[in-house]
Amino acid sequence: MLGRLHISGHSYQGLEIFEVDGLVHYAFLNLKRSKGELELIQSFTTDTLAGLASHIDPKKSLWVQLNTSRVLNKPLGRDRPKTMEQWVKTVFPNLDLEQFYFQIMDRDKLPMVSIAKRSVVEEHLAELKEHGWVPAGLSLGVAGLSPCMGFLDPPIQGSNFRIASTDDGSWNVSPTMWEPEHTVELNGLELPAVHLLSFSHLLGHIQGLEPASNLTGFNQELEHLAMNKRWFQMGLQWGLGFLLALLLVNFMLFSHYRSKTLESDGLVDPAQQASLLKQVRERVEVKKKKLEALMGSSNSRATYYLDQIAEGLPESILLDVLTYQPLTRPIQAEKPISLAADQIIISGQTNNKMEFSGWTAQLESMEWVQEVEIERYEYTSGTVDNFSLKLYCDAIGQTK
Repeated sequence: MLGRLHISGHSYQGLEIFEVDGLVHYAFLNLKRSKGELELIQSFTTDTLAGLASHIDPKKSLWVQLNTSRVLNKPLGRDRPKTMEQWVKTVFPNLDLEQFYFQIMDRDKLPMVSIAKRSVVEEHLAELKEHGWVPAGLSLGVAGLSPCMGFLDPPIQGSNFRIASTDDGSWNVSPTMWEPEHTVELNGLELPAVHLLSFSHLLGHIQGLEPASNLTGFNQELEHLAMNKRWFQMGLQWGLGFLLALLLVNFMLFSHYRSKTLESDGLVDPAQQASLLKQVRERVEVKKKKLEALMGSSNSRATYYLDQIAEGLPESILLDVLTYQPLTRPIQAEKPISLAADQIIISGQTNNKMEFSGWTAQLESMEWVQEVEIERYEYTSGTVDNFSLKLYCDAIGQTK
């Protein structure tokens, strides 16, 4: 079946964070699409995040599977509640669901709920962010095995768990030690058992069959952040490449024009020729220094502004558009492009008016922000409002 899947994209990275005997391990999996089939490119396991630095490509999306002792996995009885919330309250009564993320595996022989505190999830994501990795999606516990259960039969070995049949025909999950040499086969694809949960998470994303959970909105936000980071990096690289190519073309055209001029004027006085050559070298050196300064700067003023805005963004606010130095008029042929210098346009949605007001006040208090203007605030529904802000920046970065 894997060979007949319609798979979008070309490369997929998965990371399972699991725990054995109180020690946290990190299992990295890299899959590649080839002729409509998934191929195992790389699998690696370590007990430190630093050990993953040479394996994870920060330019590509990363899907994270959290399966530590702080993620609780509990099976459900034979009675099936109608809603996800009823599933959770049946196996974990008296919990404030606003403080937890949960995921459900709805299988006849193994109905299960995996749950973790939101603070635990945020803690692990913060550790990944410190290394420059922004996950595109998150899955919790053994319930994340749901997308590939149709390819498996017990006994099923995972990173720190084992699924076996019981006398009544149902399946049971029990903790187990990690066995590095153990492998599992899924319809012709063989991979280490320690990466089974990561593979299932990636397969669910590819097929659009992710388990039921309250992670949908959270994962959408993660995916938007990962895509924004990727497009920003690509835009920066293309921009620097364009500037370098433009400089090279300009130098070649100047050299050609100069050679033609010298040919038409005949012999030139050596002193005059030396002076002209010195001027050309000085111009090239100035442009070279400007380009090197641009390429060597990892924290430009625009990057600093965008990082500051993203750091204080509440969970209740989702950004759609963020434009630095927007156009003041449409681009027209044979007319210069006009930009609104030191302005930032921010558009998005919010479902919490109080947090939105606090966030705008926080923006206006930043030392590089002169003024925050609310251009538009629309009450589109009972829960979601659209907004558009204009930030006037301090051009020289001085404190107000």
